Amino acid sequence: RKDQRGRLVFYHANGKGTGAAVQFELRMNRNGEGSYDCIFMEMALQKTTASSVGGERTPATFDWGRKVTVKLDFNDICEMLLVLEGQKETLGSNKNGLYHEAKGASVLIALEKDAGQSGYYVGISKKRGAEQVFKGRMLLSQTESLGLRHILQASLFWMVFRRNVCFEGA
Repeated sequence: RKDQRGRLVFYHANGKGTGAAVQFELRMNRNGEGSYDCIFMEMALQKTTASSVGGERTPATFDWGRKVTVKLDFNDICEMLLVLEGQKETLGSNKNGLYHEAKGASVLIALEKDAGQSGYYVGISKKRGAEQVFKGRMLLSQTESLGLRHILQASLFWMVFRRNVCFEGA
């Protein structure tokens, strides 16, 4: 995991180059806006593997230029929390995940407990018609899953009640 201002990011690179990264960002409306108050979840596939040349290490990179972004609203986040708190096995009523449509594409968001009890699988799959344009999946550790659960829980408060809390300049 690497901290970025205002984002929770998990990087899971591997030596095969088949890893992924996922980030969560709480986005709040500015005065006069009406399209956010949500969490944006973005996933990118691993682009390069880590290397070491002459004692200098170059970290793996991720293809953020071809990332997939999904907008998680109040209900989506509550569904994710049901899974992270062990009240449901997987996201969605059909057990395939949460289904979203945007800009002529369909997106499926997956979250499920690992059978080995070592964490939670999170994934995003995007199709345009029958064509698969993105498919990413990664295993969040128990520690990462706990942190994500608490971030999602805290975000719900701000998404709903932020306007009731007085902040200078808000």
